[in-house]
Amino acid sequence: MRMLFAVCLSIFILLNGSYAKAETIDLNLKENEFAITFLPLPDGEAAFLHTADGHHYLINTGTKESRPLIFSYMKKFAIHKLSGLVITEKQEKVASFIGRLKKDYRLQHVYGKEMRAGEVKQLQPGLELKILHNGIKQKEGIDFSIKHFDSRFLWMSSTSMKAEKSLLKEELKDINIVKTPNFAQDDSMSYSLLTHIDPQTAIIFKKREVLPGAELMEMLHQLWIDIYYTKKHGLVMIKFNQVGYEVLTIRN
Repeated sequence: MRMLFAVCLSIFILLNGSYAKAETIDLNLKENEFAITFLPLPDGEAAFLHTADGHHYLINTGTKESRPLIFSYMKKFAIHKLSGLVITEKQEKVASFIGRLKKDYRLQHVYGKEMRAGEVKQLQPGLELKILHNGIKQKEGIDFSIKHFDSRFLWMSSTSMKAEKSLLKEELKDINIVKTPNFAQDDSMSYSLLTHIDPQTAIIFKKREVLPGAELMEMLHQLWIDIYYTKKHGLVMIKFNQVGYEVLTIRN
């Protein structure tokens, strides 16, 4: 039986929209809190991880055409400095983008293929990032989890059988939220892996001219997993505290 550790609150902010109308968004993170914001890019994946002590990390870089929107959201979140960039899989023409992040946003570290399975990074007290799998072959990338008190988030990049076998060996029943790999195409997650993880919430990014797979979407619905799709919900913000998390959205 799935344990519901989190209180999950979805607020469609356009209804009473202080966030939507604001020039900047203040996540108002308190001690022992952090947030992940999933950007509604027209194509590709990018997210920010925000800590209560003022550190910001960018996860992936979208496509070349979508990167101006990443800079727009950096302004909206008042991000002036990046503690790190996490690259989970091959990114399109990324060298010049990284150069600008180093020059204009004092990017400190780039994390990627050198990270090893089992490696753990403490982002702040009580906030732990763990590499579960890092593959270099086709359909593979970095799969990592972020543990925060009783909540745990899983970012999936890999869709290979090797990666699935590796993840099936991990204890993942405490995962609350999963970012689906490969834009939630039908072959991206098997029923066995999905039930092994047993999340409450799934995040899906938009890929230009590609929709999530009908079979996987049906599987998510059958398992009563809440779905947040950036094409539909816009900016998805998840705030974590000591007792759980809440989901907030701002539609495009």
